Amino acid sequence: MMILSIVLLTLDRVWSVIRSGYRKYVVVAMTLLFAFVSCSFSSVIWDGSEHDFTEASAVYYETERSDASLAVESEVDTETLTMSDDEDEEEDDPENISDVSTIDTVSGTDILGSLAGSVNDGISDHEDPSGEDEISFSRDDWEIVLVNKNHPIAEDYTFTLGTIKGSMKCDERVIPDLYSMMEGALADGVNLLICSPYRDDSRQQMLFNRKVTKYTSQGMSYMDAYKTAAQAVTIPGTSEHEIGLAIDIISDSYSSLNAGFGETKAGKWLAEHSFEYGFIVRYPEGKEDITGIEYEPWHFRYVGRNAAKIIAGESITLEEFWEKYL
Repeated sequence: MMILSIVLLTLDRVWSVIRSGYRKYVVVAMTLLFAFVSCSFSSVIWDGSEHDFTEASAVYYETERSDASLAVESEVDTETLTMSDDEDEEEDDPENISDVSTIDTVSGTDILGSLAGSVNDGISDHEDPSGEDEISFSRDDWEIVLVNKNHPIAEDYTFTLGTIKGSMKCDERVIPDLYSMMEGALADGVNLLICSPYRDDSRQQMLFNRKVTKYTSQGMSYMDAYKTAAQAVTIPGTSEHEIGLAIDIISDSYSSLNAGFGETKAGKWLAEHSFEYGFIVRYPEGKEDITGIEYEPWHFRYVGRNAAKIIAGESITLEEFWEKYL
């Protein structure tokens, strides 16, 4: 409207000038204006030939008609995401790698070969060898501390790290039973392989952030990526690895952290015998709605021999154990 008003006012003034007898001046002014405009458009001519801007205009209007938009969430093909995870895993990420042979590991033969004689058959503080006294549990027991998405690690929780071998560490109170389990497995022809015991908070944060970034780069919204990542890598501050009670265990004959490990000789041995040494399969198959974590036959949590015996015998999770016995 403003431009139209200016044009109308200009035409009115020109007409007034013409009527007042200054017609020749108007002609001169119009001639100069025409010359100026012509010179302005001459810049589009080079080498004596005219340049066709039709194509450029088409690109512009095509862009204007584009359906592109920002932050539009699309349906995510989880199968494609899973395949992508397998294809571009980082070598220093034990929770998300298909072959752990490329990262630091320690096997039963590595550990027991360096020890003189049989390892100490550790006994839990709550174990009752005679079987005569009734066993009781307390929420304050370090062995059965509940750590998950709804129960983050308490700020005042403390423990002492012990060395399994080399750079491998965990809660020092777990080591005797861990050694005993690896010795028992070797006796049955299974050479267990530890690939990821204790992890500090900063490393857990890095692993989780990497997973979220991977999913967002493949089309997920941040919230969806966060939720999906939490099913595979525990949210920092809620991981049992951070308190030294969780250990990822496979074998020297199967170096993949996937559900297939559960079908191997080592996986079956652990599922059948780990409770005898105080360990449980922390995220069993069919319990995902309770644990909030996908099936991980390689992830073992130390809970002490008494609690492990109950959990394995009743085929329950640590969450269900707490609900029933605490």
